[in-house]
Amino acid sequence: MWSHGLTDASIGSGESVAFQNQGCRACDRSSSNIDVRHNITVNGVYELPFGRGKQFLTNGPASGLLGGWELAGIASARTGLPVNITMSRKASALPDGNTSSQRPNLVPGVPIYAANQSINAWFNPAAFQAPATGAWGNLGRYIANGPGMFEVDSSLQKRFKVTERLGLDFRAAAYNLFNHPIYKTPSGSIGSLSGNPPSVSGGFGRITSIINTGAVGTGAPRRIEFMLRAEF
Repeated sequence: MWSHGLTDASIGSGESVAFQNQGCRACDRSSSNIDVRHNITVNGVYELPFGRGKQFLTNGPASGLLGGWELAGIASARTGLPVNITMSRKASALPDGNTSSQRPNLVPGVPIYAANQSINAWFNPAAFQAPATGAWGNLGRYIANGPGMFEVDSSLQKRFKVTERLGLDFRAAAYNLFNHPIYKTPSGSIGSLSGNPPSVSGGFGRITSIINTGAVGTGAPRRIEFMLRAEF
């Protein structure tokens, strides 16, 4: 699925609205902070080829035990969420004295992402510089993106027939099967870009957490569940 969420500093959820240039609302038109450009989900169910009427172990005691199992899985992936790169500026350096939501200049020809990208260095600080006094930064709003997401959930299940009226359903499920970490977006606060060469905030471009530190839900660490249900 492809989509593109656009906004001009508000996504209509009651959050505060702040523009870099209060006299140019259109200058802040950009991707929204919840814009997910690409999203894909794939799922499937496969009946294992064991047991009566199947390719393997069609007869004997093992046929009843190993036959009838179903393997299911769902894989989901999406591109990273946008990151707004902002900087700190003094009121005296701005035409209107408004210091909120200020952005730096983009250095032409320099990539915004680090060459050896990692959770400790997602962006390239050399790509940004402080605007001239009396001017706003030319970097677009939410111009960068954080890491994408990838997760695989799977299950194995079977129904055991105990009597004509009683059956047992067994299911084993693994969520985030490969225990792949799904990171939050990196910090986009670059600091004041003071000095020569300019220094940036120590936290700029760093990822310090995953999207879900709880026990359940998308992005949580791998967990395994077992279920046994009687049906009669």
